[in-house]
Amino acid sequence: MIGAPQPEIREPYSLVMDVGPELAERWLSGNIHNRKLNNARVDRMVRDMKAGRWHLTHQGVAFDPGSVLIDGQHRLWAVVLSGLTVRMRVFFNEPAENLEYIDTGTPRSDADVLTLTGRVGTVDKGRLAALRTLVWGLKPCTRLTVSEEADLLERHRAALDFALENLSPSSHVRGVATGTTRGVVARAYYTADVAALTHFCDVLRTGMGAGDRDKPIVMLRDFLVNARRAYNRPQALREHYGKIERALAAFLEGRPLLKLYSSTTELFPLPGEAKEE
Repeated sequence: MIGAPQPEIREPYSLVMDVGPELAERWLSGNIHNRKLNNARVDRMVRDMKAGRWHLTHQGVAFDPGSVLIDGQHRLWAVVLSGLTVRMRVFFNEPAENLEYIDTGTPRSDADVLTLTGRVGTVDKGRLAALRTLVWGLKPCTRLTVSEEADLLERHRAALDFALENLSPSSHVRGVATGTTRGVVARAYYTADVAALTHFCDVLRTGMGAGDRDKPIVMLRDFLVNARRAYNRPQALREHYGKIERALAAFLEGRPLLKLYSSTTELFPLPGEAKEE
């Protein structure tokens, strides 16, 4: 059933193999004892495979002595759905009791992995939260792969540096210097006057407005400070995002706001994005 060279070995051993869709499907047909499939995780692997970001590592696919798949179902489904052949390590004759010890260590966060690679410097959760807001805007969020995040961090480094420098965690009032606020500021960095954007951040951070033009910023600050925390609730996060964009756009255009409504269209498109009407 396994479809790999089967020497007369009873001890565990491994091979580096080119695994294509046909072989992956054959192996998955024996997937009778595994955890529930995480489709989103498979989709992320498919994107990496199609983008050429899949690499051979010490992690792979494992079978017990009875040829039952005990690790690697997400990798195999990604091979099937991508239609590609990739290299991976395949382990045979792994003791069935080892299932108790697979994936039980402390997983590395995306920030951990990105920092360890050294590709984009030190990365913390705040920078990643701002990046994800910047990338998705008002669109439904899809979790990015670490490789996608690394590419995007490099692409938007200057915008993110500006947002985090001007809304730093060391000087913020709770609810103001969030990943959502920073993500909007990072988006606006591409089209707004930098001096005006810096002033927006200063007033938002301190609450010290300097006249009628700053009233949209003060109104936004009051909302952010007093609003219930959005955390990871998508609808609440989009509402916060839309109100931050609306207040920022009003300030930049010198327009008064009688009430702070949430924008339902993207007001600060990234380079290459069309502005929504």
